[in-house]
Amino acid sequence: MNRINFLFDCLRAPYDMVHVVQVAEAVEGIDLSLSGNSLDPQNRKVVFKLSSWGIRDLPHFDSYDSLDQAVSTLRGQGRYLVGTSPHATRNFYELDLISRDYAIVFGTETSGLTYRKMSLMDENVALPMSRRCSFLTLPVVVSAIAYEYYRQRMDVEE
Repeated sequence: MNRINFLFDCLRAPYDMVHVVQVAEAVEGIDLSLSGNSLDPQNRKVVFKLSSWGIRDLPHFDSYDSLDQAVSTLRGQGRYLVGTSPHATRNFYELDLISRDYAIVFGTETSGLTYRKMSLMDENVALPMSRRCSFLTLPVVVSAIAYEYYRQRMDVEE
């Protein structure tokens, strides 16, 4: 079974990291990576909140100094890199997430992936949403993508 990697570039908010970990725990089969100036997963706010939710074992995060380094390493591992952006024209739900080893790349909460960083990806996708909404918060996007991966995986396993 192919695995999926979620790569977070400059993940700085403890609240966002806590939600990422919770979703990864719920779905399973997700490898987690951080790049750039990301928060240490052992941050006391992260550890405290997770333990209050009964999550005692923090998952492993691969860490990279920069997104460029992460992209190079993950591509060298055979991962297909997909950036997330509300500016992308391809719909996320068109991806067959179990057909290959994907790395889904998330930008910062405030600015997303820059156009330069989007150019490093094999392709970029957007979650469909109403025109009244111009962006979704990181925990919302991560949850939607994780559960679509889970749904596709469960369809194959049945």
